[in-house]
Amino acid sequence: MGGGAMPEQGGGGGKRKKKALDAVINVVPAIDLLSCCISFLLFTAVWTQISRLQVQQLGTGAPEPQITEQQKTLMVTLAMGERGFNLSTSSGTTLDIPILGRGSAGELRFDLKLLGEKLKQLKGDYPDTSSITVSAEDTVSYGDLVQVIDACVGSGLPAVSVTGV
Repeated sequence: MGGGAMPEQGGGGGKRKKKALDAVINVVPAIDLLSCCISFLLFTAVWTQISRLQVQQLGTGAPEPQITEQQKTLMVTLAMGERGFNLSTSSGTTLDIPILGRGSAGELRFDLKLLGEKLKQLKGDYPDTSSITVSAEDTVSYGDLVQVIDACVGSGLPAVSVTGV
């Protein structure tokens, strides 16, 4: 067990007895710790998959999407900032949705209900459209951005790209 030589057996008149090299090592605590670590890693791996948002980031490092004449899809862009939403399409239509005001802590209150209605109307007019680019200013909070992404996905536009202004 201990990985050493076996002590000599037998007696000898003037020889000293050698110490036994075998030692008992209790591995049960190490196995308990290892199984706790494995279960913790499995649980956190599942949680990171659940909480992940499926978005594509466009910006200075990403290549611009190539538009050919074969593609007749509508490019939809949603800009959000301190004034509210600005929904524009490649067909030339533009729609402004102002903010509802500011909350008690000074945060922006966006009209997500009207945005959802307009996105559903846009999806009804152009059923082949499935992508939208959300462009947010730096002053927009992350929670508001996530709510806008949820509104886009709920309106039938699952391919959401996020950029900064």
